[in-house]
Amino acid sequence: MLNVFRRLINNPIYIVSMAIIIVIIMVTLLPGLFAPYDPYKMNMDSFMSKPTWSHLFGGDQFGRDVFSRSIYGVQKSVIIASSAIALSAIIGTLLGLLSGYIGGWTNLIIMRIMDSFFAFPSLILALFIIALFGSSMANLIFAIGLVYVPIFARTVRGATLSLKDSLYVKASKALGKKGISIMLTDILPNISSILIVTFTTNVSTALLTEASLGFLGLGLPPPEPTLGGMVGQGTSYLLSAPWIVLFPGLMIAIIVLSLNILGDGLRDVLDPRISR
Repeated sequence: MLNVFRRLINNPIYIVSMAIIIVIIMVTLLPGLFAPYDPYKMNMDSFMSKPTWSHLFGGDQFGRDVFSRSIYGVQKSVIIASSAIALSAIIGTLLGLLSGYIGGWTNLIIMRIMDSFFAFPSLILALFIIALFGSSMANLIFAIGLVYVPIFARTVRGATLSLKDSLYVKASKALGKKGISIMLTDILPNISSILIVTFTTNVSTALLTEASLGFLGLGLPPPEPTLGGMVGQGTSYLLSAPWIVLFPGLMIAIIVLSLNILGDGLRDVLDPRISR
């Protein structure tokens, strides 16, 4: 990992993206340290007020501080997106290992189920699940996580197929190791770099999915702050108070761009197919 870090810091673009992501992690863990006001508190003196030193991002249509709400919006959006991708990584990795290693009918059944997921646009599938179960944080994590399972399943299956006939796997079989043990101790550690890259790049797309759901009114219900929800609720005031939409939208763009840049950097460093 130290070698990976050294190679990443050779590029100033990756340094900037890592610095932004570190700040995002700090905001996610300690939002109260960065937010000067209660994100739920209404103050009529700040009703749709323009950005000032006391309210950096201005006030919204209820007199709440847009900066403080954006900070807590980052926390909730990042938690939902990263938890959803963690869920999809666990389920997708297990399915991909089983499909690639066992093959046969197991592979056929798992891959046909994954194909059926790919038949629907990810946002439409997430919309259907949220409409069915409601828009709590747990349901959002489940809905978004389920949508991204096929990506991990296909990625891990491909990597497993290329490794299951390798010498060290054959040696493990000769020593009497069982299939599940081989998958978890021989194959999984050797595809960890691919999983890290896939995880990083898909957190950004999951965050966009969460923001889209919030924009459509299917994210966390008001007054909970999420970046997509803030943009959606502020569109009615786009001409009279554009800062209500502008700053949360910029935060989404910065987070997604930083994650994508870091994902590209990790891919260059970790993925042997590209390193060649």
